[in-house]
Amino acid sequence: MSKPDSPPLRLNLYVGTFLQMTRLALLCALALVPAVATALEAAPQDPATDPPVSLERIKGKLAKGPAREFKPDAPVALRPTFKSRVDQRVFVLTLEQALHKEFDLNELQRQSAEWAAKCCGYDIGQLLEMASDALRERKIRKTREQIWRELAEIEAARKKLPPAEVK
Repeated sequence: MSKPDSPPLRLNLYVGTFLQMTRLALLCALALVPAVATALEAAPQDPATDPPVSLERIKGKLAKGPAREFKPDAPVALRPTFKSRVDQRVFVLTLEQALHKEFDLNELQRQSAEWAAKCCGYDIGQLLEMASDALRERKIRKTREQIWRELAEIEAARKKLPPAEVK
């Protein structure tokens, strides 16, 4: 069992997760500060004298060519190799099929359930009803016998009294 002084475990998990996420957010913010500062300090590459869609500017950029040429250390394979894979969709039972699989009885279970319900050939419900009827009848008979005994005692006590006192 948990100690009465300790807070609930669920609260500890939420607080721990919150603290971890807060630390992660602060670290990300600190890592982005230098990148944002250098981006703000960088000077524009071209003066803004020409509009961004000017034809002369586009021709000038195309005439310059690439800034760097790619020269690999090892020869490059001209035929690329591709890997492909076909994943067959996983078969999932419908809800109805899953429920039948989970709760339907097989033949042995069905036979055992039938025997248990009849208690090896006897109907348990009928037996219990007969037993409760017998107990009720016995209780009624005992109550009647007690009433008859008490009435007989009263009658016997009345006969013992003198006639003048009897009303």
